[in-house]
Amino acid sequence: MEDWLHRKAEENAHNEILAFFIIVLGVNLLVGGLLTIIIASEEPNWLLNFPYIPLQASPANLGLVLTFTGFAILSAGFILVVHYNRKRSWYIKELEKSSIIPKWRMRPKTVDQILEEYAGKKRKTDD
Repeated sequence: MEDWLHRKAEENAHNEILAFFIIVLGVNLLVGGLLTIIIASEEPNWLLNFPYIPLQASPANLGLVLTFTGFAILSAGFILVVHYNRKRSWYIKELEKSSIIPKWRMRPKTVDQILEEYAGKKRKTDD
């Protein structure tokens, strides 16, 4: 069971790294799209990336497509990173639970309980 938990934790760590690469891809597309929009449009007739005057230049339309695609991939990457991180932390928590020695799982005794047990054993030997 512990070997399986180790493998699943490593697999989720690998998937988390791939999700970070997806974030990098999304950021590159987003920045590339924004730069294409800025360079292609002579007059800034934009409201938060949306043209309120129809564009005739195809590079500006390509910039819009790149920007929206980059934002979608970036969002998906963030969601995947959180998902795989939570799964990996669950596997690691289960692995830690299974590796604790059973005697350490018991509740610690108070000083009074220890003294009572010691005194009780001492009395039994005196009789």
